[in-house]
Amino acid sequence: MPLLFLPMLILLTQPTRSLETEMKTYSQKTVPNACTLVVCSPVENGLPGRDGRDGREGPQGEKGDPGPAGPMGPQGPPGARGPPGLKGDRGAKGESGLPDITALRRQVEALQGQVQRLQGAFSLYRKVGLFPDGRVVGEKIFKTGGFEKSFQDAQQVCRQAGGQLPSPRSAAENEALQQLVAAQNKAAFLSMTDSQTEGKFTYPTGESLVYSNWAPGEPNDSGGEEDCVEIFDNGKWNDKSCGEKRLVICEF
Repeated sequence: MPLLFLPMLILLTQPTRSLETEMKTYSQKTVPNACTLVVCSPVENGLPGRDGRDGREGPQGEKGDPGPAGPMGPQGPPGARGPPGLKGDRGAKGESGLPDITALRRQVEALQGQVQRLQGAFSLYRKVGLFPDGRVVGEKIFKTGGFEKSFQDAQQVCRQAGGQLPSPRSAAENEALQQLVAAQNKAAFLSMTDSQTEGKFTYPTGESLVYSNWAPGEPNDSGGEEDCVEIFDNGKWNDKSCGEKRLVICEF
């Protein structure tokens, strides 16, 4: 056995001292220039390791949740024109438009009539305005200019103004006339006469009276010439000669 390995054998047989300690002691005392067994052992290059990419492929993961929808893309070009559809059934014959034209013409005529009535009413109110004093009862207007005329002339004045002599048909209308007569302190002519039939007084339309307010004992046709009617400041009526002059009151 070579002398170099004898001390090493002795160290291995000593159990109380560690191999590492004995190797150190041996290297320091016996072989001063020698290195440890591990360090001084010949170093050989090992085999190259396997490339990490050569590892085994793992299992496929679970499918993830769908992501949010992206923005709408630009509108595409229009498609080609399709073939023409089937021809539809022929519709029912429509009515002539003449009835519509006739109805329209009637509406226009009705509107024209309304305009004419409004123009007449406007003209009437302008004429009524020429009389300074008046009373309104319901839809009637009584006006006076304060002057006196005979029955025929008074009729003419009222007609030219668009009215007529007053024809009171109720106590309210008679009272309005009484107020005008009392304000002027003059008796006024009414429209009624018995010129057609003596003792039967009628309105200008020929209608019989629907209201009267005769004074006591009237009408009496004094002298056989009293065919007209006058109203006093107390509202009472009296038959009077048509040629006399009385206050002119017009009814509109």
